[in-house]
Amino acid sequence: MNYCDFLFNCKNDWLENTALIDAVTDRRFSYRELQVAVRRMASQLRLLGLKPGDVLAIHLYNSAQVVITHLASQYVGCVSCLLDPLNTPHALDYYLKDSGAICLFTHLKKEEIPNLPREVRVIEEAEIDDLFTKQVDDQLHQSFSFQEDQVAAIFYTSGTTHFPKGVLLSPKNFLSHARIFSRCCYNYLPSDKLLCFVPFSHGYGSKSLFIPCLQAGATFVIFKSFQPYKVVEIIEREGITHLFGVPSHYQQLLRKDELIAPLRKLKAAFSAAALLQLETARLWKEKVGFYLDEGYGLIETCTGVIFRTGRLPDRLGNIGGYPSDLIDVEIMDEERHILPLQERGEIVVRGDSVMKGYLNKPAETAAVLVNGWFSTGDMGYKTTLGDIVLTGRLKDVINIAGIKVAPFEVESVLNDHPEVIESAVVGVDDEIYGEVVKAFVKLTPHAKVDHRNLQLYLQKKLMNFQVPKEIVFLEHFPRNNMGKIDKKALKLL
Repeated sequence: MNYCDFLFNCKNDWLENTALIDAVTDRRFSYRELQVAVRRMASQLRLLGLKPGDVLAIHLYNSAQVVITHLASQYVGCVSCLLDPLNTPHALDYYLKDSGAICLFTHLKKEEIPNLPREVRVIEEAEIDDLFTKQVDDQLHQSFSFQEDQVAAIFYTSGTTHFPKGVLLSPKNFLSHARIFSRCCYNYLPSDKLLCFVPFSHGYGSKSLFIPCLQAGATFVIFKSFQPYKVVEIIEREGITHLFGVPSHYQQLLRKDELIAPLRKLKAAFSAAALLQLETARLWKEKVGFYLDEGYGLIETCTGVIFRTGRLPDRLGNIGGYPSDLIDVEIMDEERHILPLQERGEIVVRGDSVMKGYLNKPAETAAVLVNGWFSTGDMGYKTTLGDIVLTGRLKDVINIAGIKVAPFEVESVLNDHPEVIESAVVGVDDEIYGEVVKAFVKLTPHAKVDHRNLQLYLQKKLMNFQVPKEIVFLEHFPRNNMGKIDKKALKLL
């Protein structure tokens, strides 16, 4: 089994179909041409010394390059480690060391990356095109065959009290997700065109969008980021049929009346990664003319496991149903007993799409995987109709337009500042992004740092969305009876 099977097992009738369009460069690949590019790069990877089981870190923006690099990595049998391109050079040190990567494909210059491990070979963005365009004499003609439960990919997710965790995914996970998605969401036609501006480095882009697209012989149109007017321009120019985003993307599109008419040409639009507000769902149906579909999942479940399509949510948090013959979803209490309908507890998932575990973190893995059940950290209940209603989170994670930020990561950087004694970070409601980061800081006596200086300091060490939108200086933190900072009280300040 191999992720590349979704590409190389395509029907002969699809070989001349357009498989991939880079909407920035206008570079286009048919299925046949994409197969050739992947084989050529895979051969180059082998010449670079990469072999099955080696970890290849990919730190690239949405482009044809990131798609081909990922596919070629899988073709060789490497473990693809897709990293968010917004990760700073400072942050790469942790990911490279934790994953054990021996090669890094990046949009950065090698000299920009501090503390680069000696054993890591760096391939810069400008070098990538040569790897998949040049003919190779000793070309690989067959992809590596992973065992179905073998680790094939690592995706990093934020924790609440630890550094980011590497989620281990296998070909079995990929295949299970494909089955769930086609059952519950869309069955594409070869004439369909999917627009991907959500990060390919996240499961949303590289799993939820790309795998079902390849299965159907459809076209994957990749764009660097969300820009409302540019997105609509691409929809019109390329004849996009399916749109994918997070709730804030749809909120921004709905605010611009001049963009509504082109959106009506779509077949479907899908929202995930953050809770869809009732008003957004209602307005989309009212203005655009069809329902805004929604899905729920985590990278630990190889993305989507619960879907609501072709209808409005009847209440806030109604994320739909799931295929009970392909995945098990239950609501459990703290003692891990399954709760009856309408009772609120933690959402747990069991099935072939659930991860193997966390890289190098047996304790964290054991805490969330019990008897095959994965604890999502999200709260909810089942309705009498079989829908799951999401009601909140157990995990202390800030959800910024679908991007998860662990307060611990921001607090660690804040606490490293020489004039900071202690800090606490919370998520606060935001109309556009759902939540944004807010920080509370206690400074040393006679400290000279102010809001602006502290934000500039954080901008050098964190991704933009991790930098607090607001910083409040306190002399004393509210604390609970255990002496811990009371974050619920902080949110009221």
